[in-house]
Amino acid sequence: MSKFSELAGLPTTTHESGVTETAAPPVPPAPPEPVAPPAYENPLDQMPVANGQEPPRPEEEIAAVTAPPVEPEIPTNLKWLSKIKLEEIGRSVGIELDRRLSQPKLVEQLEEHIASLEE
Repeated sequence: MSKFSELAGLPTTTHESGVTETAAPPVPPAPPEPVAPPAYENPLDQMPVANGQEPPRPEEEIAAVTAPPVEPEIPTNLKWLSKIKLEEIGRSVGIELDRRLSQPKLVEQLEEHIASLEE
């Protein structure tokens, strides 16, 4: 029996027996049940600013604010450090170094800045 004739509800004949069979008409699927849309919860409602409340502050944050600033440890010989390490040290002492420059120029800029801080 072919699927097309079965779906169309046409009579089919088997080749061995020669008997004509009629396929039962297809049963239409049941309509889907209506689904209620999920309730929308605005994530901003949970934020302290939206509710007018003070945001919670963890103890570590409070301790970091009240702790005295730590002096950065600056190595004595800067010429052997990488450009990335020089940039990190520069940020800790308050200067932004441009890594596009050569390493000796970065060392020179950093040493000048450190010398101006010590004056």
